[in-house]
Amino acid sequence: MKRLQRNIDEAITALTEKPMFAADAERILIAYDLMGEDGSLPQPVRFARALSAILDRVSVPIEEYDLIAGRSVQRELTDEEEEKFRALCRDPRSPYKSAIFSSGHCSYDWEMVMEYGISGLIEKARASLEGKSDEGRRVFLSSIIEVYEAITRYILRYADAAEGKGMAEVASTLRKAALEKPSDFRTALQLSWIITLIDCSYVSPNPTLTVGRMDKLLYPFYRADIESGKLTREEAAELITDYYCKHNLNMGRGEHQVGDASNSSTFARIFNFDAPQYLLLGGTDIDGNCTVNELTYLFAECIQPEFKNPVVVFYYAPGMDKVYPDLWHTLTGKALRSSALMFYNDENIKMTYRKLGMPEESFQNYHHFGCNWPSPGSHSFWINGSPSSKHYDAFESKEEEGMLLHSFTRIPERGWQDVFIKILRSLRDDPDATIDDVYEKYFAYMEEFISDKTERGVHELRIRRRKPYAVCSFTDCFTARPIERGECFTACAEYLFAIMNFQMFGTVSDCFTVTDALVFRDKKLTFAELTDAVDANFEGHARTLAMCRKVPKYGSDDAFSNVHVSRLADGMARISRKYAEKYLKSDGFLIVPCIQSDTWHLKYGMKYGATPDGRLAGTPFSQNTRPANGSCTNGLTAMLNSMLNIPADGFLSGALNLDIDPGQFEGESGHELFSSMLAVYFNRGGMHAQVTAAGLEDLLDAQVNPHLHRDLRVRITGYSGIFVDITKPLQDDIIERMK
Repeated sequence: MKRLQRNIDEAITALTEKPMFAADAERILIAYDLMGEDGSLPQPVRFARALSAILDRVSVPIEEYDLIAGRSVQRELTDEEEEKFRALCRDPRSPYKSAIFSSGHCSYDWEMVMEYGISGLIEKARASLEGKSDEGRRVFLSSIIEVYEAITRYILRYADAAEGKGMAEVASTLRKAALEKPSDFRTALQLSWIITLIDCSYVSPNPTLTVGRMDKLLYPFYRADIESGKLTREEAAELITDYYCKHNLNMGRGEHQVGDASNSSTFARIFNFDAPQYLLLGGTDIDGNCTVNELTYLFAECIQPEFKNPVVVFYYAPGMDKVYPDLWHTLTGKALRSSALMFYNDENIKMTYRKLGMPEESFQNYHHFGCNWPSPGSHSFWINGSPSSKHYDAFESKEEEGMLLHSFTRIPERGWQDVFIKILRSLRDDPDATIDDVYEKYFAYMEEFISDKTERGVHELRIRRRKPYAVCSFTDCFTARPIERGECFTACAEYLFAIMNFQMFGTVSDCFTVTDALVFRDKKLTFAELTDAVDANFEGHARTLAMCRKVPKYGSDDAFSNVHVSRLADGMARISRKYAEKYLKSDGFLIVPCIQSDTWHLKYGMKYGATPDGRLAGTPFSQNTRPANGSCTNGLTAMLNSMLNIPADGFLSGALNLDIDPGQFEGESGHELFSSMLAVYFNRGGMHAQVTAAGLEDLLDAQVNPHLHRDLRVRITGYSGIFVDITKPLQDDIIERMK
């Protein structure tokens, strides 16, 4: 690994020292030149021509120390170029508004890619084209073939560049990636990266691409190469490490959910900006057997804690810590260094899919995508993924267009905690009201909302299916059904789904706990007294505020609080299952239940008033599945125990930012303690964990002396941030998590 230190240092420098306003200069200038191309042509044709022009014109930079080829040019723009960039952003004729639609937040059919290669996919698409008589489908498939041919030319230009620098082995690998189906580990890994690079640098703003179950996907190539003597374990590790390095070179600086154009690169300048690419490892097969192999170990060992990408998602199977102790030791050691690594409970995800009514064979190769969302696999697609229904030109009326889903979040205007407050006010003068009435009204509202969201999603899907060939995206080039049918994947996927995010879960759960404890169990307050205090932001109600804050909350492992955690989560899961069952068989449409808020807990918290849990106006809500800041009064173990009251078969995702002081787990004995704690949590049904190991003093000092802490990494939600590059409100929230 010593000879790769230059590659590693280059990636770290790109993450920490790249100018904040660097941009994908070549992409921007070429796209600007393409504005005004014939808008009367079908979108698939315009897509293929625009992407071909970009891939034919961008440079193919390569360094003599590259083992994996593929880079993009990023630099600050000149004043003249800046004007072109701004024009490109606002002009509707921009190819990124009229021709090239984002393929973000998805996973490709990587198994198909490895089976066929680019050359085989061209043959597959041509064979499909020959069998189509419909002009729309023929145009669609012809456009996909044109994209494949452009990718081939792009890879061959890289091969020529490598050959020109005397890099014979790299050049040979690139030529095989362009002209043959993968037959060895080097070629398979190189092809995977080139496709990823094109999407993340030239196609999709906020690509957030899942690169697949890499240990399973590449193992046949690895095993054959090892047995034939073409590859050693050490050489494979070097290739993987350089592959990891490449994932970080085309990123920007800052943070996209709270940052803005004044303090971040943004996705407009650098498409990959701070988007994560997810690399999946571990899990079980259809018989429940662990799929761990030698490549699982290698991909884990090669994780560089200083990197932001790729985010390694390890699917933990109960008992895996005992079956594969060395692997578990490696993974938890990386986690203790704040690596871009997250753990998901494989069994929980599969149990939840079963409960939703998904056939067993349909979710065995489920994928993680987005910040913390699930996908049944490469045969499924997120209905809110671009392109949207408006691009299909298939509306039958203006009223129909107004029925669209609109937003992947689609939550009540001010969030689920707002629903609770409204219900509380509606019951304030009812002397016979009980906590059961609060739950009944809450779940009734929730069901009405989910019903509406589901019907809008199904409606949108039916619109797309009227002209399924009307649009084409990069995703369609790398998934099976579009090639076989000549139809866009966002219309023809076997399963399409919408995310049902339950946000600020801890805050809402605490509101139920406090209301039940003070109004009903202890009878210390009436509904009216509690709502009056909340409406006044507790000003003049110091005694009520003290009582609200004294009630043990979610995260303290208090028995009374745990009852409400379980009851609230069970109700959410039950309603989601009801509407999944309603449309799954008839339309292949699924509502995916998640407990997630990303960093919206900060934005909504700033705008919203006080809540019965004792939270004051303008302060953050709880984040994702994590308890509210300050609620974990009985330590880390109690917090994890509290979270086990969320049903293991109720939700497909729910992020936990597990923040620890590395001083608590120093040395080998500390490492063993941490490994054991995390394994117990997952073995008992814990859903997820992503670890930030940073001392509170370091975080505080980093706010004062950022230049001394450029290497300080923190986990946000499904992706990593460089602490000194994120905004102060998010920094403050992370610091509060650590207290």
